Amino acid sequence: MDIKSLRLFLGIIKHRSITKASRHLYIAQPALGLYLRRLEDELGVELVTRHARGVTPTAAGLKLAEHAERLISQMHYIKNELQNLRDTPSGPALVGLTHGTGQLLAAQLVKRIAIEYPDVSVCLRDSISESLAKMLNDGRLDLALCYAPSDDQDLRFKPIGKETLVLTYWKDSVTEKVPDEIEFKDLVHYPLILPSTKFEYRKLVDGFAEEIGVELNIVHEVESVQPIRYLIREGLGFSVGSIGAVKWEVESGHVGTARIVNPTPIRTLYLAENMSRPSSRAIEVVRDQLVALVAEVAHENPDILSVEGFELYEDQELVD
Repeated sequence: MDIKSLRLFLGIIKHRSITKASRHLYIAQPALGLYLRRLEDELGVELVTRHARGVTPTAAGLKLAEHAERLISQMHYIKNELQNLRDTPSGPALVGLTHGTGQLLAAQLVKRIAIEYPDVSVCLRDSISESLAKMLNDGRLDLALCYAPSDDQDLRFKPIGKETLVLTYWKDSVTEKVPDEIEFKDLVHYPLILPSTKFEYRKLVDGFAEEIGVELNIVHEVESVQPIRYLIREGLGFSVGSIGAVKWEVESGHVGTARIVNPTPIRTLYLAENMSRPSSRAIEVVRDQLVALVAEVAHENPDILSVEGFELYEDQELVD
C-alpha cells in the first residue's frame, strides 16, 4: 500500500465509479481497477461493492478512506515543512562595501539580517570599487555596493541610486563662516584633504576640476578614506565626500557641509554581483535587504541618496 494507491482509491470513493474516477484521475480504467484489486488483496478485505451503476464503499472501504484522507493530509504537511526547512535561508553572505552610503547601510544590514534571518551570517569587507570587483570575480565576495563598474562580462553592475558629493569640514576647527552653497570653481580657496587617485570619487572631482580649468588646493592626500575625518577634525583642511559617510557627525553637529554647484559632483551607486557563480537563499535575502535599505535611506534622507529613475526591484516597482 502506497500513497498513490490511496489517492486512486479516494478518487473511486468520491466518484462512486471506476469509470468516472479514471477520467478525472487521467488513468486507464483497467489500470485503475487493477490498483483497487491489488489494494483489496493486500488488506484482505473487500473495499467496495461493485454493481451496474458503479461501486459503493463497504464499511472497511469507508474506514480506509477516513484514514487515507488523514494520512495524505499529514503527508502534505510533512512535505511543506520540509520544503520550508529547505528554503530557510542559512549560511554566509560575503558583502563588499566602499566608502559612502554603503558604510552607512552596514550596521543596519547586519542588524536586520540577524533579526529576520538568524541562520544567515553577513561578512562585511571594505575596500575601493576596483578591489571589490576583483573580489567578486574570484569568489571572495557575493555582493558589493560600489561606484565604479568594471568591464568584466561575468559581473553585473545594477545602478540603484545617485549620491551627491559635498564639501565637508569640522565646525569647531573653522574660524570663518562657510556658505551653505559654493561653486565648484571656488573650491580652490579651500585647503582640501582628499584620497589618492585610486579612489573613483577623487577621479570624479579631478575630472570636474580639469573640465572647468581650475587647480584644486590639495594639502593632504591619503591612501585610505578613514584618516580624512581625523585630519579635518584637527583643523588641517576641508574634504569632499558623501554626506552618508559622515551622517552621524553631521547629525551630532560636529561636521558641517556645503553644497557644490556648477557643476555638482554626482556619482552612481551600483549593486554588483558575479552572475557566473551559484547563488544561495542567504545571498538572495541579503541582496533584497540591501535594496530595501537603499530605498529607505533615499526616502528618509534625499540629501544623501536619490533613487529617482532607478528600477531597484527586478519584478516590481518601488512604491512609496
